[in-house]
Amino acid sequence: MRVLPAVEEEIRRVVRDARARDPLIKTAGLKAVLEKHFNRGFSHVYVAKIADKVAREGLIEIDRAKIEERMAFSRENYRMMREELLKIVYWKDGDGLPRPRVQDRIEASKNVVMMDLALLQAEIANGLYKRPIEEIAKTFSYEPVPGEVRGVIIAAWQRGGLLPAAVVEEMVPQLTAPQS
Repeated sequence: MRVLPAVEEEIRRVVRDARARDPLIKTAGLKAVLEKHFNRGFSHVYVAKIADKVAREGLIEIDRAKIEERMAFSRENYRMMREELLKIVYWKDGDGLPRPRVQDRIEASKNVVMMDLALLQAEIANGLYKRPIEEIAKTFSYEPVPGEVRGVIIAAWQRGGLLPAAVVEEMVPQLTAPQS
């Protein structure tokens, strides 16, 4: 029997709460907690699967937090290095620095670009620029076919036996079935 998503989410919440109270709780203990909370029985196998899913979700959240923390550190470190390299690239007389060689300016410019690309690639790899699926789906919307062309297409499909008459009447109520 399929479990509704809302019910499964409630089961996961109860498992997370039980693990928060007792991190070393066994599957049998989780089963007892779930049975008490929901006033019904649960399969030992189902409870073990849900417990594994909850544990994996927790690990993913911890990894994500570590990655975001590390990315914040990398961005700050990158910002400081970039400022120092840009002092070399955009050197002006009177900055208090000795005049850099042309080769040093070229190397600093190249390093700034490489650091920009490396940071961008790291952000992309960690999903910082992922768009929600609904937004992506909107980009694949097509213009509707004009009414007369649509009618010709539907009539051709109906003549070929691809569409039953009832479906055609629902799709285009004003279109009459072609006479054969």
